[in-house]
Amino acid sequence: MKRIQLHAYAKINLTLDVTGKRPNGYHDVEMIMQQISLCDEVTVSWEAGSVRRGKPGQTAEPDPTGIQIQLTVSRPDLPADFSNLAWKAAEEMIAEFGGPASGNAKAAAGTDAADGSSKAAAGTDAAGGSSKAAAGTEAAGGVLTIDIQKQIPMAAGLAGGSSNCAAVLHAINQLWELNLSVKELCRIGARLGSDVPFCIMGQAAAEKALQGSFADDPDACHCALATGTGTDLKPLTGLDSFIVLSKPAIGVSTAEVYRGIDNEGIPRHPDNNAVISAIFENNYKVLEEKMVNVLENFALKRYPIIVYTKNIMSDLCQSAGISNCVMMSGSGPTVFCLCEELSKAQQICEVMKSRNPESFVAKTTGQDRHRDVTREGKHVEF
Repeated sequence: MKRIQLHAYAKINLTLDVTGKRPNGYHDVEMIMQQISLCDEVTVSWEAGSVRRGKPGQTAEPDPTGIQIQLTVSRPDLPADFSNLAWKAAEEMIAEFGGPASGNAKAAAGTDAADGSSKAAAGTDAAGGSSKAAAGTEAAGGVLTIDIQKQIPMAAGLAGGSSNCAAVLHAINQLWELNLSVKELCRIGARLGSDVPFCIMGQAAAEKALQGSFADDPDACHCALATGTGTDLKPLTGLDSFIVLSKPAIGVSTAEVYRGIDNEGIPRHPDNNAVISAIFENNYKVLEEKMVNVLENFALKRYPIIVYTKNIMSDLCQSAGISNCVMMSGSGPTVFCLCEELSKAQQICEVMKSRNPESFVAKTTGQDRHRDVTREGKHVEF
């Protein structure tokens, strides 16, 4: 059996602008995404040639390749079946590659540089529509076992599910020795969710277990400008900051917030160019002035508890004598603030926990003084 444990990091949005709506209902965005140290632990193992029986809803019957998926989770309110993005990630890799590179013609053929498709490079059988049969993977089979230990709050605007999904894609890439680049993994991830490609890029940059594969990959990064539906990503220099996160005791539907913003006026948009420069300079004054999340125009009206959380955090920043860099992340409801000093972040978090138990201190990943985000494969608590 082969096994790998990865950290699935959360993200925050330092800006979020909605620039249009497509005929299919999806929105065009322009936003700056930053990876942070708060993370889940995702363990994936691959055992060739075996079949297991598990609890209903946790184990899939083998598909035509003979590969079975088994999922366990640490929270009873987190689905442990095909509705979980981590499960979908495993299904996508099975459909794309059919199994490990060794003995698998589909995976071993690599990705065609012209069209970005490993399916095309593998030479799909025109009659049967599948190169898996030619590869003989049905006879091999095996079990992909996924375990998710949650720390990132759910339905929080922090990309927890997307990060788990990205970790499974990375894990299978390693376990099956597919040697996919970050760009190739992002191509697959974009089919699963808009935040998944950024999470793939961030994990490639921050996770020590992946450093050997992506040390020189230009798309491995901790911060990026996202455009289109959020999957067109330009790596940026990341912010160097501590973060306080506080999630009110509600869950927010991303789809609801994006539908709601269509009927709201947006009086103020973020200045992404100014924020990118401020990130590079660690200029909190400019960040305070230019950070904007336009989804607040709907979410704060719909959910007053987000306003309450944001106001308390703003007051605490003022009392601590720090810049009021306070904003909702993504579609909410989590509110965060930026802190240059750990001690002040801890003080603010202590007060926020009395209001919202799911409050945390985290760090941005990627800067020199934050390289201890993981140590000996474990998340560093502070």
